[in-house]
Amino acid sequence: MIDGSILAAVSGGADSVAMLHMLLNSPPGRGGREADGVVQCMVTAAHYNHGLRDSADGDEDFVRSLCAEWGVPFVSERGEVSKGTGVEERAREMRYAFLERVRAERGLGRIATAHTADDNAETVLLNLTRGSGLHGLCGIPHERGAIIRPLLHFSRAEVIRYLTERNIPWREDESNADTVYRRNYIRHTVIPSLKEVNPSLTDAVIRLTASLSEDEEYLTELARQELLPSATEGEGFSAKRLTELPRPIAARVCRLLYMKESLYPPERVHIDAMLDIAKGGNGRRRHLAGNLTVEKRSGKINILFTKG
Repeated sequence: MIDGSILAAVSGGADSVAMLHMLLNSPPGRGGREADGVVQCMVTAAHYNHGLRDSADGDEDFVRSLCAEWGVPFVSERGEVSKGTGVEERAREMRYAFLERVRAERGLGRIATAHTADDNAETVLLNLTRGSGLHGLCGIPHERGAIIRPLLHFSRAEVIRYLTERNIPWREDESNADTVYRRNYIRHTVIPSLKEVNPSLTDAVIRLTASLSEDEEYLTELARQELLPSATEGEGFSAKRLTELPRPIAARVCRLLYMKESLYPPERVHIDAMLDIAKGGNGRRRHLAGNLTVEKRSGKINILFTKG
């Protein structure tokens, strides 16, 4: 169960408005279906205005007014995201950086985001098209660091029904209908086609991710056990040991090393680069992503973060 203080990410859409209402009004003993694993807590709402849509300012005003009506502390920030390739990922990075900064500055416990079971199914299919490994097919985790997703077992239809029955308003994001975005294409074209094969597709994905998550957690724990002894010897991990490990474990050791320096998980190409550097001589370096570089020195693999 999650208790204490929560920073709720509220865009103004149906999912986030429902989540905010549940966090405020569904503690144990008051009836209805609760947000998964959450008991009554102190809630602050946060809204990030990407400025990507003409209605963006209206969304911010709506959330501000809703929070004033419900007596919820509100904080917002505006950030310009240049349009073009990768705009969704850049917007996501900016939003999460804002949420984590507000959480830390205000001394709040958790960040709640309003991902639903439908979002989870879309993520699994999106990762499948990218050729993701086991980790990507595990879908959206219920918790990651300070982040919790209390609506992950709610369908989008359940969310709409929850709001409609209570006459709670929300904002529609018109960009959600634009299938030029990959996630929207999967949402509006791929998933409806798959539901013709299996109407319970969302439930099937929940079962799939639960099963794969068990395997992923077991393999990651084995990798963590390999990694821990090196912690007493300084930074990095023995390159020789890395090349001796079975690849499924070695890849997860690389992932754990990478995640020490990054908020976002590595892609397969980054894992391959780390394993390749481990096989070569000392002094080899290779850029991974952003400000991250992998280097082999003194027989150890290190992930370096460089500013600028």
